[in-house]
Amino acid sequence: MSDQDRTFMATFVGVLGVLVVFAVVIYFVAQAIVGEKPESLAENPMLAKGIRENIKPVGQLTLADETVSAPAAPATSREARSGKAVYEGSCMACHGAGVAGAPKLGDAAAWETRARQGMATLLEHATKGLNAMPPMGTCADCSQAELKAAISYMLDQTGIEVAGESVKEVTESKPESQPQPKPQSQSEPQSQPESEPAAGSDLANGKQIVQSSCLACHGTGVAGAPKIGDKDAWAPRIAQGREALLTHAIQGLRAMPPRGACMACTDDELKAAIGYMISQSQ
Repeated sequence: MSDQDRTFMATFVGVLGVLVVFAVVIYFVAQAIVGEKPESLAENPMLAKGIRENIKPVGQLTLADETVSAPAAPATSREARSGKAVYEGSCMACHGAGVAGAPKLGDAAAWETRARQGMATLLEHATKGLNAMPPMGTCADCSQAELKAAISYMLDQTGIEVAGESVKEVTESKPESQPQPKPQSQSEPQSQPESEPAAGSDLANGKQIVQSSCLACHGTGVAGAPKIGDKDAWAPRIAQGREALLTHAIQGLRAMPPRGACMACTDDELKAAIGYMISQSQ
């Protein structure tokens, strides 16, 4: 081996030794640093708190006690409606004319049997629906108190007293505000000759009764009822005579219930209603 080779080898071994020593020193320094950190965190609560603050979530969900136990009141509220307001807005369409078997306002005979069941039962029927009456009686936004008020109003207007959950007997006299009072002209002597005033008065009375009690069926021809103005439908009935038609109206015929939908009507009032429908259908 030449002197030049020996010199190169000596230099290479020296450099390699220096690098090994440097690596060992770096290793021990790193070990010293890593071994002290856990102890430093344990001994330095402020440093640990700072780390926790830095890594905590950006947002938090907080449930306040009041929001869980007591829901906030609706943004909008309304005052409870009176029984009359509920009746006029939702019940009058059927109970005003006795449509589809609904007990007509002022019809004591129709309401008495229902009233004997008690207010709790009547309220249940109004809430759940019964026969042709839908649940809540077409007033979907009514409260139980408003439905009860409407029932009480209809009973009161029919002359039936409501006391709490019980309903008393029908009173002898009906309130003056009862719908469809007996026309004053009915008190006029009916034995007079059929003069023009009397005939006109009968037609006027008949028209009033038809509009309040008969129009629901005879105005549209529901269930085979002869429609007012339909000459072909009325001709065979007129041929039977008015007495026969009055008997049918009083006793009922096919889908028409006894006395039509006017339980409070007298025979003379039914006769006047028949006369009016005939006059409009000849």
